[in-house]
Amino acid sequence: MNLSAFAKASQYTSAQKNKLNIIAAYFGVSDPNDRATESEMYNKAKWLNQIFDLVMIAERFDESLVLLKHLMCWDTEDVVYVKAKIRNPSYRPKVSEAVKDRLRELNSQDVILYKFFSEVFEEKVKAFGEERMRMEVEDLRQTNARLLKDCGAELTGSDTTVKTWQVTSNSSICKMISLSGVAITSQLVRRQKIWVSSNLTYDLSSWTFT
Repeated sequence: MNLSAFAKASQYTSAQKNKLNIIAAYFGVSDPNDRATESEMYNKAKWLNQIFDLVMIAERFDESLVLLKHLMCWDTEDVVYVKAKIRNPSYRPKVSEAVKDRLRELNSQDVILYKFFSEVFEEKVKAFGEERMRMEVEDLRQTNARLLKDCGAELTGSDTTVKTWQVTSNSSICKMISLSGVAITSQLVRRQKIWVSSNLTYDLSSWTFT
């Protein structure tokens, strides 16, 4: 079932209902069918804002990483990234404004949380300095581009499929780019287990223990 058909459905299975308001459910609204009022959700958002120092916004990912970098006292190289599983925009599903409105209605609790933290995020950007943010975002993007160039990274796959990275460099960081999310997670779990059970130091630049 695509998004349009889902939005137009007259009823939903339990499994489908569990896909609604996922963020709200994760943070304490256990049943997506709970008719939590806007006021209750706003209070939940204020409570979450006291717990988290930063809530990142997906479509403002670069700005989010800049704020995270400064919050954690990191360097730009510590938040460098590449986009994974890239699909040609022409092959992404398109939905009407009516369908989007219906999906917002079905996920009203998540929408309240999103709007709240979007405003919080905008305040953080203004406090950081908009011109300063613009410069640091540009620096991050240039660093991302250098990583791809140094790794000899190229996208593989047809326009109709999700594309992945192929690299020519044998460095550990470059090899990581070509791995799937599952493979990366497995490596991180394995390394974490070694780390916590030893006195070894882990070098993030080479992905090796010393």
